[in-house]
Amino acid sequence: MASYEERVIRLIANPDNRAILTILDDASRPLSVASLADQLVSRDATVVDATTYDRRLDSMRLSLHHARLPRLNDAELAAYDPEQNVVSARDHAIIDPEWLEFDLLDEFLSRFGGKRGPDTIGILETEAAIYDYSRELADKADDELFIIYTSVDLLDEGCLPHTTRAIERGVDFYAGSQNPDVRRFFRNNVPETTIWEPQLDWMNEPSRYPRLNRLIVADREKVLLSLQEEPPSDGAATTDTETGSETETETATTHNTKNGSQTTIKPTETAMIGEGTTNPLVVLVRELLGPRLDHLDYQSDHFTGELPFEP
Repeated sequence: MASYEERVIRLIANPDNRAILTILDDASRPLSVASLADQLVSRDATVVDATTYDRRLDSMRLSLHHARLPRLNDAELAAYDPEQNVVSARDHAIIDPEWLEFDLLDEFLSRFGGKRGPDTIGILETEAAIYDYSRELADKADDELFIIYTSVDLLDEGCLPHTTRAIERGVDFYAGSQNPDVRRFFRNNVPETTIWEPQLDWMNEPSRYPRLNRLIVADREKVLLSLQEEPPSDGAATTDTETGSETETETATTHNTKNGSQTTIKPTETAMIGEGTTNPLVVLVRELLGPRLDHLDYQSDHFTGELPFEP
């Protein structure tokens, strides 16, 4: 079992938890979960329609109530009352607000005597944290940024500026997907992208859970690998959407709210992250991809389109 210090480090290393603690520290009084969720979603929101915003808000409320706030409460980093549905900062919390600044995180970790070594595999437990780290990888890439996306649900126009800036710095950008709509998205929005269709055995059974959701490799030494968990079976609603000649099946779970409306809960996504050429996750991903990383140009839409025969 992880020590108390290790649990605290793991919690503080997550950007969503740091955002929660920062908001609580700035608040003059206890906040309702609804108010906290609204501030968190507003902080990360790009220009989205009301339906998308409400969906994100419902998802954030559930995440706060069932996962994040109970963990922060158990670690004595926040005071959460699930019956009253209110949360506040703890006066005696061991975390000084200035330690919540991302640039000071390494110093905070060393304060506990534990540093993130090359063998560390981190865990990101929310969609927002996964998007934040994905954008960070794009911002820090020096030579190469490689992604595999399995679903159109992962596409976010808010990530495009990060990708564009990376390309402007001279970073080679590769986007792979077996979904034609994903490939079309990058072809239309980031024409400099080398686009390819992965032929990987470990991606060939999308109906099995947990399943690969997205893979990002930056400079071949930083990796994000996310898995999608099976959605709850009770009340599950499955819809088919036509994608050209292919049919993509998306499964979601509907829950009735107090006012009788239905809220759609997407399957849970959890990501593993690793950094460093000797990091076990980085080594594993590089072994799985093998020489494909060196031959993506020859698998790309542009290259195969120039061939005098069908690829």
